[in-house]
Amino acid sequence: MVAPARHIATRVLHRVARDDAWATPTLDAELRRGSVSRVDAALATQIVYGALRAAPDLDALLSRHARRPVKVDDWTHAALLGAAYQLFHLERVPSHAVVNDTVELVRMKRGKRVAGFANAILRKVASDRPAVPQPPSSVSVPPWLLDALRSSIGVEHTEDLLRVGLEPPSIDLRVRADIERDAVAEAIAAANPEAVISSTELSPQGLRIRGAGDPRELPGYAEGAFAVQEEGAQLIGLLLQAQPGERVLDACAGRGGKTAQLLEAVGASGTVVATDLHEHRLEQIAAELARLRLGAARLETDCVDWTVGRGTVAGEFDRVLVDAPCTGLGTLRRRPEILLRAHHEDAARMGETQTLILENAASLVRPGGTLLYAVCSPLHDEGLGVVRKVALPGFDLQAGRASHLKSLCFGSDGGLDVGPWVEGAGPWADAYQVYVWVNVGQLVDTCPRQR
Repeated sequence: MVAPARHIATRVLHRVARDDAWATPTLDAELRRGSVSRVDAALATQIVYGALRAAPDLDALLSRHARRPVKVDDWTHAALLGAAYQLFHLERVPSHAVVNDTVELVRMKRGKRVAGFANAILRKVASDRPAVPQPPSSVSVPPWLLDALRSSIGVEHTEDLLRVGLEPPSIDLRVRADIERDAVAEAIAAANPEAVISSTELSPQGLRIRGAGDPRELPGYAEGAFAVQEEGAQLIGLLLQAQPGERVLDACAGRGGKTAQLLEAVGASGTVVATDLHEHRLEQIAAELARLRLGAARLETDCVDWTVGRGTVAGEFDRVLVDAPCTGLGTLRRRPEILLRAHHEDAARMGETQTLILENAASLVRPGGTLLYAVCSPLHDEGLGVVRKVALPGFDLQAGRASHLKSLCFGSDGGLDVGPWVEGAGPWADAYQVYVWVNVGQLVDTCPRQR
């Protein structure tokens, strides 16, 4: 019998590689389907995220012991990555158990010949196992990305962004604005005495939890007391400063995490228009609004490709949020599978897309209204590079100004950076760039830019 944790981890790593699946929902689904113990769930989680964060180094390790680059099918590669991570980075797993289980996983799917190949490599890896294996202290990234990060945010901040601790990442919750977050924290603590719970320092609505299990099982989730939302994402919604009664556009809404936040802010007298390129994402918003006890009647949704125009969205908006599609490299510690798909030209390509979206969405901001642009990437080709070339006549970039949130200020280049290096942010904080403009006059060119 193969240990459930290793079987689950291999299935998840296989799906990530073969289907471009996201690790978190795939792992969650596997754990729920398998009804595994908390110990097995913790080990499977360690293997999945550890193997993804260390994948380049693990591949080099396997190839070194094979004396040539290891070229195998996705299933075998997933099994070998998980095994190599356990052997070199987890102390309390016996070498023989790792090797035997992995060889059996390969044999089950690929037969005796490939299993024999896996056995030969893993026995060599096991023979070189460190006396005291230690988890990696940072995410392994390709040289081109390391150079891009250092040139964008500096060596020190790059180290902060890539650093991973021994504790698993915390989970951030955004408590609904009409509910006391201390009351939510007390209810979660009562149900999970071993959990570590604290209030986020930058977001006045956030809670940070660790060791409380699935947030969907926590007290208050079914009643809509909170949403699962990383603190940096909460800050983007708060920095827009939507007010009761306003008309707000969430131009790149996705599944509506910030849409719900904006609906709370505009209240019963305001409206929110949420758009996205993908209709299936917009279709998921209604269920989340219902859970959060937010009226969907104040929400309009529409599919729009902002790179070619503004679609059927009409009228003027008090505030427009462009949380633009990007490389997502600011989240690489929580979502290390991004690194499997990242290429050096991606940031420049996404920057061009973001420029088009910004210029088209800006045409709907009323005079005196606000435009906020954010990306969950620290790279210059996104964020700052876009701001320097985007054409927004009549708009004033809010540079060198303090925000209404604790200790957060817009720099001289207009950027407000969020990341683990920011005072008050958690050690697992994702990296964002945020820029805000005010429409101080009518746009000179009222025609949306065409691609």
